[in-house]
Amino acid sequence: MATTTTAPTLKYSDLDGEHSFALMAECTSIGRSPDQDLVLKEAFVSRRHALITRQDGKFEVVDQNSSHGTFLNGQRVQRVTLKPGDCLQFGSLNAASFRFLLPSGVPESSSGLASGLLSALSVFAPTDKNIPQPAREIEKLNFLLNAARQLNAGGAITDIFHALLQLSLQLTGVERGFVFLLEGEEMRLALGLRSDGSTVEEDSSVSRRAMQKAIESDSKFFLSDTLADDSASGWASVVANSIRSIYCIPLRKHISPAEPNRLLGMLYLDSQIGAGSLSDIDHRVLDTLANEASTLLHNALLAKTELKARQAADELAVAASIHSGLMSITLPRLDYAELRARSLPCHAIGGDFYDAIVLDDSLCVVIADVSGKGVPASIVAATLQGIIHALLLTGQSLTQIADLVNRFLCTRQVGKYATMVVLRVFPNGCVEYMNCGHIPPLLVTPKGTHYLEEANLIVGIIAEATYTSSQVTLRPGDRILLTTDGITEIENKAGEQIGIEGLAGLAHLPGLDAVIAHLIKVQASAEAQDDWTLLDIQYTGR
Repeated sequence: MATTTTAPTLKYSDLDGEHSFALMAECTSIGRSPDQDLVLKEAFVSRRHALITRQDGKFEVVDQNSSHGTFLNGQRVQRVTLKPGDCLQFGSLNAASFRFLLPSGVPESSSGLASGLLSALSVFAPTDKNIPQPAREIEKLNFLLNAARQLNAGGAITDIFHALLQLSLQLTGVERGFVFLLEGEEMRLALGLRSDGSTVEEDSSVSRRAMQKAIESDSKFFLSDTLADDSASGWASVVANSIRSIYCIPLRKHISPAEPNRLLGMLYLDSQIGAGSLSDIDHRVLDTLANEASTLLHNALLAKTELKARQAADELAVAASIHSGLMSITLPRLDYAELRARSLPCHAIGGDFYDAIVLDDSLCVVIADVSGKGVPASIVAATLQGIIHALLLTGQSLTQIADLVNRFLCTRQVGKYATMVVLRVFPNGCVEYMNCGHIPPLLVTPKGTHYLEEANLIVGIIAEATYTSSQVTLRPGDRILLTTDGITEIENKAGEQIGIEGLAGLAHLPGLDAVIAHLIKVQASAEAQDDWTLLDIQYTGR
């Protein structure tokens, strides 16, 4: 037995046979950090892991709040007095074992130990022949139970990956490990760790071919010794980086017997130091770790998706509230006209809007419909409403308004266009109107109904488009009904659209609420397929 009084760096893979370390000081520090008295280069050993103290002839081992614990005779301990023959392990029950010994012939209670007599810490590398098979299976079971606790302790996806890699590196003894997540059709790196716990980025040495073989076979792919495999020994990444062992395990979640397993990602482990030597038990434990991690990963991804959905719903509610505030119009009261309006978006927010502005000489009314539905359409609708409102207040003509809005949409290339009707009602009953590709305004008089057919191009399609306005004169009691195509395109239970003809047939109903109630009754679908907006202008005269 070789004896040393310096602080050796001991690696589990370097230990063949027995070594000793003299406990000569009152306090001996043990850990992964180079400044420790006994330096252990194992993944689960903390930088400052434990102390062995000597006082009044007694030796005590004290765990320094290490991440993975100190074990005495297979039991995790915090502080305990050592006895001859005790077995110590640092960081894991699967780590190298240190046997505490007293010099032969010295009683355990001898006070001479306090005056500088040596004690020895013996280290041996456990092999299958050192540990009986039943004991080894129990050891692996304990490892697996401890691994399950560590995996389940991680709620966040990153915590799960950390635990999975640390446990896998500890079990296999390889140099590094990676977890990849499937994004679309590509495996993208989520986390990489070395056996010393430091992070590592993916590089060209990772064998993507081995990963692909695992995906194609839908099972674990491993090479304990690439030099012994004729095909793998010719792989570029293996040859260039002298990789000796590779383990690739797909992370899959079993959804149901009727559905195929869902591929979530990949656990990749490799090493250059030598061929792998995992037993059947080790392989089963590694498979179980991957399966447990897959379940936790699947649950974490579901929780993350649910959280994103809740956040999106909250943001949509805020957007709907803001949109509703922007679109809320207090219809003006005039002595020569009465206004009524209703707007029902088919989603939380929509692309229809209307506005009414009283100027010194007239009443200006706008109704518009932006292409599409939902949030994108509502953003453009709110922008256009603000632009048109400002242009009307500054006294721009109807044709100038159409030209400016058209150029704005074309030059900004937002991928949206809009139809709209803008009209001005004067106290004497004269109405100037401009229709840009919208449902024609319906004129309702005591003699009947007819549409004002004059129209222009849609705004937002052709930058060079020109626009003109038209005029009509109202008599007291005449009405103009404006609507969006969400109304005229409603299908009844026979599969026929209401159309502008059907809308004209509803003009006699008493008020817009009655019109809406009738439309809800006759439509085939339980829910509206587009935004509904109605605006009714009745000229009363002075």
